[in-house]
Amino acid sequence: MISPDTPPGAEVVCVDASAGPYGDGGLRRGAVYTVDRIARGIDGGHVVLLVEIPPWQTYSPPWGVVGIGFELKRFRYLDIPRSLTELLETAPREVEDTA
Repeated sequence: MISPDTPPGAEVVCVDASAGPYGDGGLRRGAVYTVDRIARGIDGGHVVLLVEIPPWQTYSPPWGVVGIGFELKRFRYLDIPRSLTELLETAPREVEDTA
């Protein structure tokens, strides 16, 4: 599960795309999404809003019209293997042609 302190721009992986009380919202299990922001949910918890799936609105008594985000437990952080990170750090630089 991701944290309520997850910063905007963080990449997360969907691990639960099942339908919730307001549907599945178009989530796909295994897809990578970008965090737009973390917001307070109407139940007192937190929800994540994604760049790729704009929040939709629904009527929810007694609050009225509310924007829908996704539960934090539906996502985990995108882990990049250390071996790939090392390759990025040691990638060769382009050689400048001085001729």
